[in-house]
Amino acid sequence: MEMIPQLLNEIEKCLQQLDHPCLDHLNSGISSQKIQELFEEIPLQPTQDLRALYTWRNGSKDCEGITLGELAFFPGFYLMSLEESIQTYQELRKTSTWNQCWFPIFASGGGDFYAMNLASEAQGHILGFYVYEEDPQVEYQSLESMLIALKNCFEQGIIFRNEQGYLDMDYRKHAEIAHELNPDLQIWLEFLKET
Repeated sequence: MEMIPQLLNEIEKCLQQLDHPCLDHLNSGISSQKIQELFEEIPLQPTQDLRALYTWRNGSKDCEGITLGELAFFPGFYLMSLEESIQTYQELRKTSTWNQCWFPIFASGGGDFYAMNLASEAQGHILGFYVYEEDPQVEYQSLESMLIALKNCFEQGIIFRNEQGYLDMDYRKHAEIAHELNPDLQIWLEFLKET
């Protein structure tokens, strides 16, 4: 079994154990052919990891009256459907702060994103784009290392449901795990020095 669907299934199990409602709002996966058709609207090509992600589940349904906290796949972010990601990409690429090679996958609903860099030299790096911060930085070497970090955080109780019922996490412990999996990235070293 491929690594990406396996990790997603394990995260899904963790979300079930937390009885978190986001699972009720995930769409079914879509075919590789449909993924290819949708990507033809933009000048980027999906990686195998992205194909694996969208064949697993095509993001979250756009539900009226559902809070972003209920949709969250991990603290603060929900998984966008491929259609929403492509529409968002088309809007963001017109702005001066967005690189043409960044493809948004997870969104906060407030303008923050986790995006995959689809430039050939940075194939698959995951960066955090935050509206009120300067330069987006690579946070994970790949979607796989991001999912491993999230899975480990769920399994170790580092990601949990808070008193309001929303997903939350111990950010320092998450940074330790992310740093261990992505030792070459400066962002986690700096975060751990500061906290």
